This record gives sequence, C-alpha cells and structure tokens, in this order.
Amino acid sequence: MLNRHFLRAKVLQSLYAYYTSGKTDSNTQEHWMFANIEEMFDLEIYLLSVIFEIKDIASEVIEEGKHKFRPTEQEKNPSYRFVENPMFSCLAKCKQLTDGMKKLHINWHEQEDLLKQIFLKFKNSDSYKEYMDAKEVTFEQHRRIIVQLFKNYIIRDSNFYELLIEKKFSWEDDYEYVCQIVIVLLRNWSEEDGIDKVLSLPFDKKLDNAIETDQDFIKNLFRNTIIHDKEYDKMIDKRILNWDMDRLAFLDTLIIKMAITEFIYCPTVPLRVTLNEYIELSKEFSTEKSHLFINGILDRIIVDLRTENKIHKYNDDEYLLDKTQEQNQ
Repeated sequence: MLNRHFLRAKVLQSLYAYYTSGKTDSNTQEHWMFANIEEMFDLEIYLLSVIFEIKDIASEVIEEGKHKFRPTEQEKNPSYRFVENPMFSCLAKCKQLTDGMKKLHINWHEQEDLLKQIFLKFKNSDSYKEYMDAKEVTFEQHRRIIVQLFKNYIIRDSNFYELLIEKKFSWEDDYEYVCQIVIVLLRNWSEEDGIDKVLSLPFDKKLDNAIETDQDFIKNLFRNTIIHDKEYDKMIDKRILNWDMDRLAFLDTLIIKMAITEFIYCPTVPLRVTLNEYIELSKEFSTEKSHLFINGILDRIIVDLRTENKIHKYNDDEYLLDKTQEQNQ
C-alpha cells in the first residue's frame, strides 16, 4: 500500500499538468496519472531483480578466484555463505516478483560490468567481511546483509541510478520513494514467506470492512477537484479579504482546492489529517510562506463548510477539540 501523502502529491502534479495544458481532456490526464503510479511497481521489480543478478555475479567471482594461476588458500576453498544466503531463495519463491521479471523481460547481462563493480565494493566492506567471518549466522543476519547491499551499494551507485532513469524518465521523481519501499519490504521479509508473498502493490486491495481503496481515493480527489473548480473559487474568494484571486500563487490555489475536496468528499479522512497533509504539500511544492497562508484560509473555509453542513466525517473529534481549546485561550 502506497503512502497517502505520496498519492496526494501525484494528484497535485496531475492536476497541475491538466490545468497548465489548457484543460483539454481530464480523462486522458487521469489515465496518465494512474499509469504513472502503476509504473512505480515496475521500478520495484527492477530494483528487486538486481539482487538476483548480484548473487550470480558473486558466484562468478568465486569461480574466477578458483581458476586463477596462483589462487590464495581462501580462493581455493571459498566460502559460499553469501551466494547461499536463504534470502535469495525467499525472493525466488515470490511468484509476483518472478512473474513481474518475466513480464518486463528484465535482463541485466549488458550491465554485468557495472553490477560486478558494485559487488566488489560491497565485498570489500567491513559488514560483508564480518558476515562472512561469523561462526554462525541467523536468518536475521542473512536478511540484514542483503538490506545493506541494497541500501548502501546498489541504490547509492550513481551509474546504476542513471541506468534506471534512462529506462523510464518518470522514475526520477519516484526513485527515492520506491527505494524506501523496497528497503522496508526486505527488512520485513520472513523466512516463512512463500509463493504468495505480496510486494508493495501500487494500490491496496479493498478489505471487507474498507470504505475506499487508494484507487478510489485518488479518483475521488482528482475528479471532484476539477468538477467543483468554480465553486471552490467562490469559497476561496470569500475568505481572502483584500486579496485578488488572480494574485494567488496557482499552486496555492490548487492545494486549497484539493483540501476542500477532502473536507467534503472524503468522509474517512479526519480534518486534522487533511490540514496537516496539505500544509506539508505546500512546503514541498509552493513558496516559502505558502503554508502559513494556506493554513489560515483552510481554517476559515472549514468554518464556512460546517455552517453550511457540508462536512460529514466519520470521526473528527480531535479537530473539534483542538479548535475549541484555541477559542478558549
């Protein structure tokens, strides 16, 4: 399941593209938005698949050492601990991963030299040497060394990063986020996880007691912000005393409109969550002082929406308590 903050950012970017392109076709922009999010899963498959390739390269390095003209004792009698790491078997059992690799026709053969350089740097690290020299190793330690390989060597390699971005430019914005998803996934991988192990799907499956999925949330947010655009203009205009709508930063306006959509059309999201999320988005995407302006406008708009009985949340007691305490101070 993807982080909702990240999904809001994707919707904001898509709405910005829709409006700045002349509002030609919202359906096309919505389709592009979902396709862009789905492509994040392809990036996840690519990142996981390279771990398999590193294993094969490690095996090749062992064989090269054994067949040297004058191999060292260590090269004559190498340790197979790393290449026999049970995490490789765990990953190989995951049908979603192996099917994804086949579907994408992933083949790292042409990048073998690059990946070999990455492995050799990793092989010379203290963490690798400690792992190989340990008398006994638990599954947790096996898993930890794979995480260290991925986190400290694979994704930090600038050439590897550029290689992936060349495959799909849209991955540039998503790279760090998807890398974090994979790190969390690897850290939580269990020895018992088998063929049905689920990766970090772009959208969560709807559970029996769930009211909406991530996909529902995105679609709702994107569509209603466009549908009620003019209505939101009036709400904002009413609350920006002595300030012309045309003078507002466009992104500020768009962030406010998305927040209004959540206030009205996302009953499962508490008001306080919505406020905090869009203040954070303004810090990331808009001007230095935008978050202060947006916070003030949204607080006033909430008052208007409550007066008009347009906000119906499943539970927003926390926000009401906060506002009551502020008024009593």
